[in-house]
Amino acid sequence: MENQSFNAVRMESSKFGKRGVLCTALMFFLTFAFTCVLGKFGPPVFESHDGTSKLRINRASTNTMSTWVGNLVNLVPENQLLWVTCNFERPDSINASYAFDYTQEMYVTVLGSHEETSDFLAIKKFDETLDNGADLVVAKQLASRKVDFKANEMYSRDITIFNLHTMPYKNFKVKVEFKNAGDIDKYGHANHEDHQMNVMFTMRYVNRDYTSFEFSWKYTFCVVTLLVMFFPSLNRGGLLSRSKTFTSLSLIFEGFTVRLWSTKWKMWSYQQKWIMVLLVQLFFFNDPLIYFEVYNTKIGGEVLGGIYIGFMATFICTLMLFWLCALDETRDEKNLGRRDKGGCNKHAFKTAFMVFFWIYLVTTYAHIRMQEKDDPTYEAAQEGDRFVFATALGGLLTVIYTLWFLFYTFKGLYVLCTLPPPFLFVFAITFFTFSATVVGIFIAALYPVPSAALDFLGMYSLYNLYIWTMAFVYAPLKNSSNDTEENYGVMEFGGELRGPSMIGDIASQEEIDDMQL
Repeated sequence: MENQSFNAVRMESSKFGKRGVLCTALMFFLTFAFTCVLGKFGPPVFESHDGTSKLRINRASTNTMSTWVGNLVNLVPENQLLWVTCNFERPDSINASYAFDYTQEMYVTVLGSHEETSDFLAIKKFDETLDNGADLVVAKQLASRKVDFKANEMYSRDITIFNLHTMPYKNFKVKVEFKNAGDIDKYGHANHEDHQMNVMFTMRYVNRDYTSFEFSWKYTFCVVTLLVMFFPSLNRGGLLSRSKTFTSLSLIFEGFTVRLWSTKWKMWSYQQKWIMVLLVQLFFFNDPLIYFEVYNTKIGGEVLGGIYIGFMATFICTLMLFWLCALDETRDEKNLGRRDKGGCNKHAFKTAFMVFFWIYLVTTYAHIRMQEKDDPTYEAAQEGDRFVFATALGGLLTVIYTLWFLFYTFKGLYVLCTLPPPFLFVFAITFFTFSATVVGIFIAALYPVPSAALDFLGMYSLYNLYIWTMAFVYAPLKNSSNDTEENYGVMEFGGELRGPSMIGDIASQEEIDDMQL
């Protein structure tokens, strides 16, 4: 529960009680379920054009190259990115029960054009002397890929051929030339023959409908977050202010920051300070600059995309740090009545750990983006040991955090079990959001371009609902017209009266301050 030397908060009101917990819980989970349903039936993230080519991948001893060419035309900035992948069908000459991999080399050339022309579509020669208005995006770049086949599977995993995170051209032409079959003969099952393989190419770009879907939801979240913070008090006198219903509604919807600023800084509780910081970070997590990221297709879009990753990582890591610090304070029962919650020194190690986590997230993303910018044929999975190390480090940090969170939870289980229903509700939605965060990190649901609309809307709605709910239940009850340090009398859930005034006196003086629902 909140420190008794601070102003009482909304969920400590005598009128909140179990009814308030039930209404708030229903609102939280039903709204989250509704947004998940909308995400499930939302537009697909990607549109794709698939092509299957039967290519003869020759033995390493030959110099003949097999070629595939693909065109995409009439793209727009809302398509956001271009991603070309392929996978290989297992050669007939290699038994299906064998698991194997081999190295495949290829040359990748990409042309871009602002205008669709017959000359562009008919280009046969890819060189640097183009005179038809096309630009050479990638000039016959040699790419080496590991083609991995699992036992009893006919197709290899997808490998990336080309990746572009902006849409600077309206039309693209991609040419892939396979040198030879690389070191596939090392398995001894090829009988020194040329290998006939089907190679399936897929050219993906973001669906315009999904971009509109993403725009509308991100800006909705931004607007609601601002309202949660700054919605003004409607109780400004007049006939309406005589209505208890109107006054009650005005207090329910009054912004968290508005109510918090009506009290002195030293009266802000531990949780209220954290929530204030998280609300600001939530606004930027909701990506208010997405319009400029999409429509500024040159270097500005890349820079703004990188800035957004910094915002996202900052919000996630700050939220995770808040959970650790709050649980640490909760498990330490002797701290519940203290104004000083341990200070920075007590949580220095947690802070250092989350700063390292933030550095890992940002630098990993920045490294991948910089590599893709310098070489659009780059694929992180092809970095071998460095990729394995980076992936393992991310998994290890997430596991350490999870164990840390669970340790504090079990250590404070006795204290948690004695908390009143509103505080148990807060812990329940915290644990639910924590679980979703851990799962989301492992399945990359927080990647800037998700694989499904459900991943995007589910995670964003959960974080927004969680922070909004925390702001609602931890909003101070103190009326902005009374700037004294005296707390309102609030009935504890065990039946005792808290504060210098009786609850009946408060009801007669400020009729609605404890009538929040």
